[in-house]
Amino acid sequence: MPALTVARADGTTATLPVDVTLICETVSTVLASREGTPDRATCATWHRWLAGHLRLLAPIAVEQAPRWGDPERTSLVEATSAAVAQALAQGLPADRHAAYVHVQGLARECRGLLGLVLDQPGDRQ
Repeated sequence: MPALTVARADGTTATLPVDVTLICETVSTVLASREGTPDRATCATWHRWLAGHLRLLAPIAVEQAPRWGDPERTSLVEATSAAVAQALAQGLPADRHAAYVHVQGLARECRGLLGLVLDQPGDRQ
């Protein structure tokens, strides 16, 4: 599995087993334009994939957020992480249409958290 080097809050770096390509492919699959609503079994598979990605990305994003020196950004990342944890705890809705909307929301959050993890404070300098 490819690894991602991320900056830690203490100023060090760490290499983590984050497969950026796999996460991007999962998000693209879930958010792809399609006719009709996927069945619940498909949504359940996507939910498992996204749950794993989100449980990996959220703590990394929360740890990195203070490095930006922007309290509003840190609060937003922490709130996003808490919302993701709550959505995962609620589980996949029984109705297939609601399940599809749920996994689409998780995919958007996953895409956002991945962007935060990849976006390093010194990248724009």
